[in-house]
Amino acid sequence: MNWIDKQEPLERALERVGAQGVIAVDTEADSLHSYFDKVCLIQVSADGNDYIVDPLADVDLKRFGEILADKAITKVLHGADYDLRIINRDFGFTIANLIDTSVCAQLLGYEAFGLAALLEKHFGVKLNKVHQRADWSMRPLSPDMLQYAALDTHYLIALAAKLRDELAALGRWEWALEEFGRLESIRFKESEESEPWRRLKNLSALDRRALAVVRDLHAWRDVLARDADKPPFKIIGNDALLDIAREKPQSRDDLAKIKSVSRYHADRFGREIVRIVHAAMQVAESDLPEKSESKPWIRDRQLDARVNRMKSARDRIAKELKIDPAILAPRHVLIAVAMSGNLDEAGAMREWQKKVLGDALLAALKPSNAEPNRRLF
Repeated sequence: MNWIDKQEPLERALERVGAQGVIAVDTEADSLHSYFDKVCLIQVSADGNDYIVDPLADVDLKRFGEILADKAITKVLHGADYDLRIINRDFGFTIANLIDTSVCAQLLGYEAFGLAALLEKHFGVKLNKVHQRADWSMRPLSPDMLQYAALDTHYLIALAAKLRDELAALGRWEWALEEFGRLESIRFKESEESEPWRRLKNLSALDRRALAVVRDLHAWRDVLARDADKPPFKIIGNDALLDIAREKPQSRDDLAKIKSVSRYHADRFGREIVRIVHAAMQVAESDLPEKSESKPWIRDRQLDARVNRMKSARDRIAKELKIDPAILAPRHVLIAVAMSGNLDEAGAMREWQKKVLGDALLAALKPSNAEPNRRLF
């Protein structure tokens, strides 16, 4: 394992890496420890060598970006989506000629497709997960943390070769290539959500007044997290926000009775939380957040029937292929086809999905005598 935090050794390493036909790449970020997360490590394995580059040091990564974009060099990653977004965000780099071993395993129908499961299955290697939630921005990193990081790429090239052979034997390598092409187009985009609090789980059981409390607590927490450069959950957890909204405490004593609110949070933030709850209780009824709209397939019995018929066809083919039905065609794809009646207009469908599943989905769209003919609402 080679630790690199100076320009000269970086240039020497990238000269060797750039001469290879295939390399493995991974990153580590500090999203569990910082509001403004950043790439803290870049791991590269090539030609039997493992390199760990420190992007927080004063090094120029331009050559690394050129290697990522070089179509003549195959880049192997595992679960590449997040890595590609943060590499693009922090450095402006894009990637060409990609293989994602997680995608390969899913297309093969593996039940467990995490890196640890794949390494144990194919190489008998058991990854120690003790550093899974480590703060990778800390310096210096311990030797065992560096070893943990290096293992994320050490076996990837050999793993990709094994999975490619399995996919080719099943005639599914072309499926994988289409998925890799989609990943190569990924770019980082700033969130434009107008109501980011709606990403919280278990909102459906809350009334509109409680939603107003959640909305305002979420905004308050986000300001504190930004100021402290900490993930919002480290200020106060999501469960506490939901329970406060549900109970609507009118005093600090009421707040302290909520199990998910720790004594620390009650003492530290009690006055402000109660103030936010009081303010939300004064919001006019007409200005309260609306509850999320029902899904169209719940409101429309005919649409629901078409989706269910296609789901049955999909599940039958998925069973024959020994692949997760959600990989073959997730529910949003079935809904898009059911609503448009056309595979091409359902833009979420891949070409390989159309070839494997298209005829069965279109056949399932044909109406049956038993199909309901009225709307619920």
